[in-house]
Amino acid sequence: MHREAITITKKERATIRDVALKAETSVATVSRVLGDSGYNVSPRLRKRVLDAARELSYIPSVAARNLKGIESQDIGLVIPNITNPFYMQTIQGISAVCFERNYHIIICNSARSVEREHEFLERLYNRQVRGVILSSVDEEQKSVSEFLAKGMKIVQLDQRFENDACACINYDSGLGAQMAVKYLWDKGHRRIAFASTPLTRWTRKAVLNGYRAQMEAFGLTVSEDLLYISEPGDAFESGSYEMDAGSGIAKQMLARGSDVTAVLCVNDMVAFGLIAELHRSGVRVPEDISVMGFDDIPFAESFMPALTTIRCPSYETGRLAAMMLIDELVPGHKSSNLNLSLQPILVERQSVRALK
Repeated sequence: MHREAITITKKERATIRDVALKAETSVATVSRVLGDSGYNVSPRLRKRVLDAARELSYIPSVAARNLKGIESQDIGLVIPNITNPFYMQTIQGISAVCFERNYHIIICNSARSVEREHEFLERLYNRQVRGVILSSVDEEQKSVSEFLAKGMKIVQLDQRFENDACACINYDSGLGAQMAVKYLWDKGHRRIAFASTPLTRWTRKAVLNGYRAQMEAFGLTVSEDLLYISEPGDAFESGSYEMDAGSGIAKQMLARGSDVTAVLCVNDMVAFGLIAELHRSGVRVPEDISVMGFDDIPFAESFMPALTTIRCPSYETGRLAAMMLIDELVPGHKSSNLNLSLQPILVERQSVRALK
């Protein structure tokens, strides 16, 4: 058989037919070899097909694979704030596992919008993406329940809905808040405030509940003048949303003439904004007021003053979330709907002082 010469210019993309011609076989055989279908092909023919594909730099069409019913190697990641370093660390953990297991991530930033989150899930579903790691902002569980019913596999990240048939991974945020309040108590603080972005997330509510529980355990009343909850932001795309919330809370505290000696913030970004605004107003941290964060993002150690905070292992969480989801996508895998809660760690630095 005469081998037909195949020449592909730089602007052209090799097709499966080009590979078949170069390998002197049929398109069906090339498809079976490259699709690793288990079809019985001689080692010599298999090598010829693989060599031809490599020489032509053949890249299978994802669209064509989907049309043929071949499982997608894409997973979705829907998060509410891509500018928060906490999520960037989580993405690194997810990315590491996806690389190890030959999956690809499609990252979607919902910008704290329920409508946008739902639209992203719809688009991912339409693209044949059957697995998603979701940090949902939908309090009504609409996004999760609807797509679970369609057969999409979902791992909830930094969120938890009761009675949903999917796995979830988060932190014991309530315990973290209790640890923070106890630490401040041990340092002599009694007027301890709580600062947070809007309580629209399960995690934020858990932190508040842990704060309340530990304050009450010490016999401390949680009065309204100790709670600083920012209003929902209008600018969803603002990269400084959480820092702006912290700054606004600091202004409220100063305007009220608050007598609190310490503040527990719902995350490090809020703490950064609060400390920066206090500094601009001549209030020193920790000399005049102590501040604690929550998350321990990479900047916490290099911030001035270095932030005392509660560490939540974001990178490890990302890895676990990816492993849980990819395991769910394995054909024949029996869903276990695991609910993992990682333990927080208190990290002591320089933003809290002991009262005499």
